Amino acid sequence: MVWVITVFALVFVIAAAGAKRRAGKRHYLPLENPALSLAILKENLLENPNEQCLQKLKDFATLQNLILPKEEYPVGKAPSIEQDDSLFSIQAAWLDSLTPLEFIEEPQTEKTLLNGILRLYSDKAIFSALKTLQEKFPSEKSKALEQSYKELCELRDSSKADYNSLERLRMEKEKWERLARE
Repeated sequence: MVWVITVFALVFVIAAAGAKRRAGKRHYLPLENPALSLAILKENLLENPNEQCLQKLKDFATLQNLILPKEEYPVGKAPSIEQDDSLFSIQAAWLDSLTPLEFIEEPQTEKTLLNGILRLYSDKAIFSALKTLQEKFPSEKSKALEQSYKELCELRDSSKADYNSLERLRMEKEKWERLARE
């Protein structure tokens, strides 16, 4: 019996170490595409708000000569669901202060702006970028994207926190993203 428990514990320790190693290497950073690398690091920090992910993002920002926000990123998870929205808002604003590199690329094209918009998190930053898109590349598509995002925000704000509502919200967000990519 002790032998079975020992083997089981050993397997568990090996599996946990492998999972930790894979999680650390989960996101391969394509060095030839700094904009994508930045997006990956920002998403990884939002999904895993810890010091290691924050340091990787800071190191990358330093290499790319990006200016980091003066305030510290709020590492950690919200202690309760009620506080989750406010924490996400703070984290999203911090991440959005690191401007997506697509907004800096030259020549500025509609496609690069759209890719940058898809890499933003806060409503404020997304609406601001959509306004810039409309000013630089006025079209029915840019108007439709802004209207569609407003509707997505309304749906999000009026949705319940149940599986069906969240699934519907996810599907609507994917539809909005497809519209931006077309």
